[in-house]
Amino acid sequence: MSDRFTKFLKIQYFIEILRLAKERHSWIEISKKTGISASALSRYLHGRVFPTEDKVDKLLKIIEELADVDDAIRSKLSIDRHGFLNNQKLISDILLLKILALKYSVKFRGNVDVVLSPSADGIPYATLLAEYLDVPLVIAKSNKEVGVDKFVEGTIATDDGRVVPLYFPRSLIRKNYRVLIVDDVIRTGRTHECLVKMVKSIKAYPVAIHVILAIGSLWKDRLKGVAVDPITIL
Repeated sequence: MSDRFTKFLKIQYFIEILRLAKERHSWIEISKKTGISASALSRYLHGRVFPTEDKVDKLLKIIEELADVDDAIRSKLSIDRHGFLNNQKLISDILLLKILALKYSVKFRGNVDVVLSPSADGIPYATLLAEYLDVPLVIAKSNKEVGVDKFVEGTIATDDGRVVPLYFPRSLIRKNYRVLIVDDVIRTGRTHECLVKMVKSIKAYPVAIHVILAIGSLWKDRLKGVAVDPITIL
């Protein structure tokens, strides 16, 4: 990824994190913290003027503290009376997903050839991350697509004794590809363990499992052989 594109991502991240900070604070509060006038900040936010990279470097930490992304993530989560997590507000918040994708695309840039995501709620985030990494996105599904000749296959054993199949087209991930597995949530790690095995079966390399939210610790023992990179842990 070129330095020019990396600089663009950094400035874009700053603008989006400023947008989140503005949702949580007034211009007066942000101006006091940054020492930048409210009118100048507003021009940054609306794209009338783009901040220099030096300006971004000076302001970014302050804006990140005001935005408090971890708290923003948690505010989008709720637990129902049966103890089940509802994360629909999180996966539908495009601003927050863009901020996370922009931030972590910088972390993984140059080390990933393809993003792999199971067919579920993690697809919106995986799509944005793949876009900012400028790599293809592959979706692993529970059924075979018509018209595809060869698949990589895996199976997931569920708590109730069922066996759920998982497939992705063989032609989309090749030998020695560096694969970033991306999802919204990890709980037991069964799905992600299956994806890791599928990737390794074709001699590709799982760089990491990157998720927005990790719940509990069951996944830790199951996934000792690959780095798990959660943004928030419950």
